Amino acid sequence: MPLVPLPELLEHAEQNRYAVGYFESWDVYSLEATVAAAEENRSPVIIGIGGLSANHGWLREHGIHLYGAVSEMLAKRAGVPVATLFNEADSFAEAAGGLGAGFNSVMMHTQGWSQDRLIADTAALVAAAHAVDVAVEGEIGALAEVKDGVLQEAGASYTTPEAGETFVRETNVDCLAVAVGNVHFVTGGHTPTVQVDLIRQIRDAVKVPLVLHGGSGTPDDQTRLAVAAGITKVNVGTRLKHVFGQALARELQAPVEDPNLAFGSRFDGDLNSRAAAALAREIQRLMDVFGSSGKA
Repeated sequence: MPLVPLPELLEHAEQNRYAVGYFESWDVYSLEATVAAAEENRSPVIIGIGGLSANHGWLREHGIHLYGAVSEMLAKRAGVPVATLFNEADSFAEAAGGLGAGFNSVMMHTQGWSQDRLIADTAALVAAAHAVDVAVEGEIGALAEVKDGVLQEAGASYTTPEAGETFVRETNVDCLAVAVGNVHFVTGGHTPTVQVDLIRQIRDAVKVPLVLHGGSGTPDDQTRLAVAAGITKVNVGTRLKHVFGQALARELQAPVEDPNLAFGSRFDGDLNSRAAAALAREIQRLMDVFGSSGKA
């Protein structure tokens, strides 16, 4: 089916009280697993790649267009509604590289930027993107991060309703990522505490859908409460790489007798396909948590 505009997906989620998952991929196996999970669960989904943990030189040289083309092809062949996202570009120039590359939404990682740069570059990206029917996700506030197993809170700040309203009004973004106690890069050892009341306050002040980054470390019960309070998109990346990596490591414990079968064959003996199957199961579970299963 045709690519579905991100605002259309999120509007349906908002009206029906669920959240659409953006399940960040890093290769063709993970992209295919995400679409397969969505089709199995009859769930809308957002697929794509992100720049936060990627080599930006590689992205700009050909990675954006490579994965944009694959994402667009998989989305158009899917039997459920799919939007595509180039997530967390490091600059206006990099995000603009996603326009016309197969992504129908883009987003910049703007934490640490000055307020003037944040407003000016986001507004400029919105103008350029909307001219070619691409949506823009913006962010206001800053998330803490887990690095080397340690919580790094320097520079983190909550999104306020007032700042969110001003940012949306001045930039015209299509959805807004908020900092409400969610944390980036959590796989264990730290349990974030999402401020559900703050989500409600921002929801009352802001007239675009709200996004929760850091979905990897947010406990299921908190995620459900956040969705009930007004979150309509949840980003998950780190957890997916962890699940895939752990599954692949288990598969590699046995000797590889036939590398042609084990790597890239897409037969039952393909180790990457087996790891992707574990990934798809986790994505299906998360779709149940987000309430998106059966909503396609």
